[in-house]
Amino acid sequence: MNTKKENFKREVLHFLSRQQQRYPAMEQQDTVKFIFQAMLGVGHLLSARPTVEDAVAREMNRLAADGSEPLYEMISPSWCRLHLRPAKARGITPSAIAGMMLSAGDTAQFTREETAGFCEECTAFVDQPVPDPDLLNRIRDTDWIPSHSDTYREKYRPAYRVIAAEWIPYLGVVQGISAREAAAERLMVTIDGPCASGKTTLAGKLARVFSAAVVHTDDYVIPHAQKTPERLAVPGGNCDADRLAREVTVPWKRGEPVTTRRYDFRNDRLLPEEKLPECRILILEGSYCNLPVIRECADIRVFLDTPREIRWERLRKRESPQSLQMFRDRWIPLEDHYFQAYNLPDRGTVIAAPYGEQA
Repeated sequence: MNTKKENFKREVLHFLSRQQQRYPAMEQQDTVKFIFQAMLGVGHLLSARPTVEDAVAREMNRLAADGSEPLYEMISPSWCRLHLRPAKARGITPSAIAGMMLSAGDTAQFTREETAGFCEECTAFVDQPVPDPDLLNRIRDTDWIPSHSDTYREKYRPAYRVIAAEWIPYLGVVQGISAREAAAERLMVTIDGPCASGKTTLAGKLARVFSAAVVHTDDYVIPHAQKTPERLAVPGGNCDADRLAREVTVPWKRGEPVTTRRYDFRNDRLLPEEKLPECRILILEGSYCNLPVIRECADIRVFLDTPREIRWERLRKRESPQSLQMFRDRWIPLEDHYFQAYNLPDRGTVIAAPYGEQA
């Protein structure tokens, strides 16, 4: 028995029960569509980004914005339905929605055969069981995509897209970027937070959604010779913020070409110059993004609030014992000093809590 998959199925049943309470007019094919999406996600629907974006845009253009609807509904531990009316009300663009859909790729944990089998298993547990053998066989057909019943469509007017549930904590960030990118000639986003909170991972995800360039503050720490007690006693003193502003943030905001020189801290040297790709959105990620000389260029500031125990477990998995001790004794206290000195996260920061409660 695959315990992970069995637990996943139990969660799907939980979310399905909630759906049937919210939408009591659900018919058999609506139950099938729910289970199909909950287990297979969105990979079977994806094509080229312009095609996905155009389909979302055409549907959203027909819809009236409605901020009273919930923005999303969970359908399984891995997937959720992002509702288009509230997304439109919040300024989340079709391009951003398409990007979030495509970021998941084809990552389904289950096959169509397993999905059909689970529909049969659900007979004893749900109000709208799926005993129809013809319907179950259609699930197994790789060219078949389920649709809502006419009753469901007429009563509930469904308009949504399925995205990975891992996007839920970051929808506020996506909303903020979406709402401002059209009007801004250039948009700079900073992602701050403690070590191992997920800053680099989030930056990569957002870069794919918004076609942004990414710069890491880890490439702008001060050289070893400058790591004096006096320098490290200054909040954020471990970051060469002046060089970062001079090379990257200030010229980029002016619309000038940017050439970076990453610092190789292991060999204590600057690497050869690299040209930053031309882009309208720049993401600067890493601790010390809120130092004054950097934050004055930021349009959107994000702070990741990841529990300490999760961050420490990540460090344990990726660092050597010696490196882990260095984090404990030196780098984490320096970060904490910086956060306290600048009262971070402060007012105006978009706080993202990846392990907060999901609705």
